[in-house]
Amino acid sequence: MYRRRLIILFAVFCSLFLRVCSAAQVEFANNKLKQLAEQLPVSAFPDRDTILEVSQVIKGKSLVFALNEKKVISHIGVSLFSDETKQMLDKDICNFLERCFLELLIQRDETSVRRKLDEYHISLKVNGQEFGEGSFHSVVKVLQLMCMPVNFTLRNMGKQAEAVWLFGNYCLCMQFPLYRELINGTDKKESDDELYNLLQVAVFSPVDLVDDPVIRESLQPKEGDVYVRKGDIFLIEPMSSDCYYTEENGRFVPLFQKRYPQYSMNNLFLTYRNGSGKTLQLTHRKYGHFTPEISIPLLNFLACFKDDFFTTCYTGYNKKGELETKVVFNHKTLNYIHLLRVCVDREQLFSAHPVLKADFYSNIPQHYINSLLK
Repeated sequence: MYRRRLIILFAVFCSLFLRVCSAAQVEFANNKLKQLAEQLPVSAFPDRDTILEVSQVIKGKSLVFALNEKKVISHIGVSLFSDETKQMLDKDICNFLERCFLELLIQRDETSVRRKLDEYHISLKVNGQEFGEGSFHSVVKVLQLMCMPVNFTLRNMGKQAEAVWLFGNYCLCMQFPLYRELINGTDKKESDDELYNLLQVAVFSPVDLVDDPVIRESLQPKEGDVYVRKGDIFLIEPMSSDCYYTEENGRFVPLFQKRYPQYSMNNLFLTYRNGSGKTLQLTHRKYGHFTPEISIPLLNFLACFKDDFFTTCYTGYNKKGELETKVVFNHKTLNYIHLLRVCVDREQLFSAHPVLKADFYSNIPQHYINSLLK
């Protein structure tokens, strides 16, 4: 009997050791994925995007493994969405939902599932019953009941979101908070590193940014021959997405004139027409006081944030008499920002190929913004 127990324990140890070794042989985009992989009964991880059935985790459903352009595993989860659906809805949130359900499936028991939901501040209900109440005591059983066709809706409620699956006679509802660490599964250091890598690639990426046409009815007279298209305000009134225009040959174009340096500087970060030939000399204020520098064309930099962020800015003069612009990139879904402080001499701004020196503070919680704007 004692020998049999030793054999079983040894087999379990070997199984766990092989899992850890398998996970160690491949690279993962962040620690969250690495930890998740080490808990999976998978002997070898795929080297390309793969959908794989792992019956020890859940029968009748597949796990999805996705790799990024560096061939590093960037996503693991229960396969619930097609790539087309992810692009149409929100790829990051869809990946989070798949990863979250996988985390719940590998918990040891009902108490562990409940603890994980509480840790993430997630509400998970079936037909109005919270997990652990009534007849809802198994995430595995509910997912196994989820068969096509499924009616799925995703609703943004500000600082929270709600995902709802309707299938058969069931309504599965998950409410979860919207913050970067939960949705992306990364800490600040990992997010800063990821963004820095993105900027390095963006330096050499072709860009084709075109401003939307502007009609007279959307503009208000400002001063002289300047018009303003009023935008959104971020926290404080001067920090806005107001854009400034002047009329040329019957068309309204983004202003860039020596007579209006502050308006011109603002426009560089809110429009694209005058950004060509201008370079940002960035000092990236990353986690841990690490401050790498990177030189990137202005338009290439702006292209990195045009889809997922709202941009606001304000330009004034600093103590050296330089133009200083504070630019806030506010994520459209998650509650975090990037802040750019840009300084340039007024004369240099209107030179042939100006270099704009900037400090870039990335992945900042919104409640820090007041101190950074001082």
